[in-house]
Amino acid sequence: MKSAILSEVFAEICETQTHFDTLLSRVHPLQRAKVAVYLGAFLRRPLTLADHFKIKIAENPEEFWSLNFIKLKKSAAIHELLKKIWESGGDFPNQGSEIDFPTALVNEWRADWGDEITKKMCMFLSQDPLTTIRLHRVARENEEKLKTTFSAMEELPKFRLGKYSILARVFKGFAKLQKTDLFEQGWFEVQDEGSQVMSIYALESDLMKSVLSPLPSVGPKADMVFFDKAALQNIAPRTVIDACSGAGGKALAMADLMRGQGRVFAYDVYEKKILSLRKRSERSPDRNVQGVLIKPSIAGRAEQLKEFHASADRVLIDSPCGGHGVLRRNPDSKWNRKPHSQSVDHLSMDELQQKVVMDYAPLTKVGGEMIYGVCTFAKKETLDQVEWIKQNLPHFELKSYGFIGPYDTDGFFMASFVRIK
Repeated sequence: MKSAILSEVFAEICETQTHFDTLLSRVHPLQRAKVAVYLGAFLRRPLTLADHFKIKIAENPEEFWSLNFIKLKKSAAIHELLKKIWESGGDFPNQGSEIDFPTALVNEWRADWGDEITKKMCMFLSQDPLTTIRLHRVARENEEKLKTTFSAMEELPKFRLGKYSILARVFKGFAKLQKTDLFEQGWFEVQDEGSQVMSIYALESDLMKSVLSPLPSVGPKADMVFFDKAALQNIAPRTVIDACSGAGGKALAMADLMRGQGRVFAYDVYEKKILSLRKRSERSPDRNVQGVLIKPSIAGRAEQLKEFHASADRVLIDSPCGGHGVLRRNPDSKWNRKPHSQSVDHLSMDELQQKVVMDYAPLTKVGGEMIYGVCTFAKKETLDQVEWIKQNLPHFELKSYGFIGPYDTDGFFMASFVRIK
């Protein structure tokens, strides 16, 4: 039975807690798109779909979100629901509500932002994600060829221009783009529009500050000033440090924005992520990104970083965080997320973020900017951290800050600080 593939992949998520995207890459190509859409829909809005198909998978949301992985895997009702989702051919609700998120998480959002914003956050974060690409300047200068290539591809959704980043092209739903020659030639990278905004903000915060909102963005922004292509030509080559760079999406974007000039040093403590960055860099036409594996020990890290003391024009601290802003893209993490208070390396999440700031802030030169960013909405990790930086780093002056998403993009918070002495 073809629908069994949904149960098989869900069972593996429960057994191994392996990321949904990783398991998706192992699914047969002919089934991958359906599994991405149908199992993704269940992971994003399980109780809304259970109500829609009239299948009782728990007495109430609190009970459902208290189920451990063993009970989830063994639930006959859940596997029956997955079968119904497959058989429906996609005829089911495309957004959910508060019931589709862990009760503790919803309560945390309510305490931070109130009922109205929480309801809208849950609505947007339960929707299927858009597929967004960032066009490299080679593609931006040859966009007719790009359009011709996309037009010739079968089953490719229509795309629109980005609403916040002029580098973005946005496809509705799942789009298979990474097998094209243009992708292999580095003409574009898959990167959410909110992530692109942070990349631009890190280099030229003034260009993007009108895009940001003082609270999580749950609707269109009327006073946004959209900069034009000419502004991109004025981004000066700089020495940039991308701390906690991961697989390097923002590092590659900044390298492109500086037209392959300047230097971007992308740091991470995970070798797998640095290797992924280097692989992506090989596709890129730019050669100004250097991936650097950072030693996890405090002493080892300090030794590696001291040569850059007060030398970087920009330091982007894309800090570890709770990840609330990317739950639409990583829906399985709702079952596997650590409570905010749980320690990481014997530090709470907000303490870890403060430690990372203290490690990397000294690398900013006088007159340069440090950008603190996270893909989450928790006040402890966003607005409270701005206040902490103001109190503990008096030689830095706050320039601007704000949220983007989860309306139309993944959710991010970013703040720019100028080093004044």
